Amino acid sequence: MEEIRQAIETFIKGGDTGDINLLEQALHQNYQNIQDGFFDQPGIFIISKEEYIQLVHDKIFGGKPRTILYHSLEQKNNIAYAQVSLESSALRFSSLITCVRENGEWKVITNIPLIEQK
Repeated sequence: MEEIRQAIETFIKGGDTGDINLLEQALHQNYQNIQDGFFDQPGIFIISKEEYIQLVHDKIFGGKPRTILYHSLEQKNNIAYAQVSLESSALRFSSLITCVRENGEWKVITNIPLIEQK
């Protein structure tokens, strides 16, 4: 479970600090961020790994340190699910994060955040 937590926390730290290298390391090649709404735009948005990294690079996403609280973490063979709460100075996130293990490494493959202003 520690390796799964490390993959999740590398992903979160990469976003919080704008570190593209950490994101490249933590995210699976088929990563998707699936969210209901994009700032003031309603609808379902499915964001690929490349788009997500670009949003962090452009400082549209991330840039603020967040605390993390694990509500649950389950592993079933090579798939793991975590329900976490993240909080920055401006936003609260309730996220379902899915990880997969390939070639002995855990990577984040999906993040489904529910985002609210503080």
